[in-house]
Amino acid sequence: MSCYNDDELTPPAWIEEEFLQDVLSQYEGKPVAEIIKFELSPASMKGDHYSTVMLRCKVEYKLDQLPKQTKQKSLIIKTIPSEEGMKRDLLLQSRVFENEISMYTKTLPKIEKILEQFGEPTKLSAGIVYHSLEPQKVIILEDLCELGYTAIRGRFLHEHELKATYTKLAKIHAVTYMLGLSEDHHLLTNYQDGFMSKKSPIFTEILNNGLRNFIDLLLSHKELNIYVDNIQVMQQEVEQACNDMFNAYSLNKGQSDDILVLNHGDFHIKNLMFKFNEANEMEDMIMVDFQGSCYAPSNLDMTYSQFLLLSPEMRTKRHEILHFYFTEFIRVLKKIDYQGKLPKYSQFQMSSLKYRHF
Repeated sequence: MSCYNDDELTPPAWIEEEFLQDVLSQYEGKPVAEIIKFELSPASMKGDHYSTVMLRCKVEYKLDQLPKQTKQKSLIIKTIPSEEGMKRDLLLQSRVFENEISMYTKTLPKIEKILEQFGEPTKLSAGIVYHSLEPQKVIILEDLCELGYTAIRGRFLHEHELKATYTKLAKIHAVTYMLGLSEDHHLLTNYQDGFMSKKSPIFTEILNNGLRNFIDLLLSHKELNIYVDNIQVMQQEVEQACNDMFNAYSLNKGQSDDILVLNHGDFHIKNLMFKFNEANEMEDMIMVDFQGSCYAPSNLDMTYSQFLLLSPEMRTKRHEILHFYFTEFIRVLKKIDYQGKLPKYSQFQMSSLKYRHF
């Protein structure tokens, strides 16, 4: 059995020399005379992602102005499946590519610029090489592996790695909290398409199956039976409660005690790339996959990541980790000269209670 997704083993037919020539000409700002050769391969392992197609393209080419010089580049191509099916239909109907293109071309560069302006220079994402919605939905990024970044597999993050990861997330949250209260708020408030912003038959099925399996698990252990009634009550409320969190900005017209920020929206270890030095110490982390970014309470990223990023051991220290994140969030707000009233940790805690279903 292959360790790659089936739809990434056969690349789309439209990724060919002419297309790559156009892409690289636009990227270089100069005509590409010739694509000497290119090689396509899956860019991720099975289970790393669930809907899009991710390919690595290693291409060798020559520019018109430098016909004797050969250039090489490794690209990450993100697109939709070619074959008809549920994944393709879901992506065609959604705004995930529109959201991610906007993140890479407008929002993330704006956040980086503000951080650099106030002495916090931070690389937040891979550089974007090319993007299009027609005739194909496609995003092409620089290959982070070529820059020394790698995925972590087979282990959880250590505590110091977690804290460095949450520091970078706190930077995004702090800048976007400030921007969300400024005249430029539209840069953020337009991101209202998180994965649970709208009711969907697919997610309804995922929730119902998950809760049903959880209840079956509780029933199979006599000592856990006491929790079944509470979970069954919650089962009727959980989807709407999650929708309400994702739509908190529009439902409350921005007027609530929630700490509203631009959330990554899918903040787990498979959407993070890490750079290590020769001593195998973490130097940097970069997030990928911004297609689900959503302007909503910061609890979205923080609750989600508690269960998809922290080890069982670190979850026992989750309050310490959450407090560390919030301390960094406030530190960055002060550093970027935020002039408003600083949020309180109690607000964050109250929102965690309000959105406990998520």
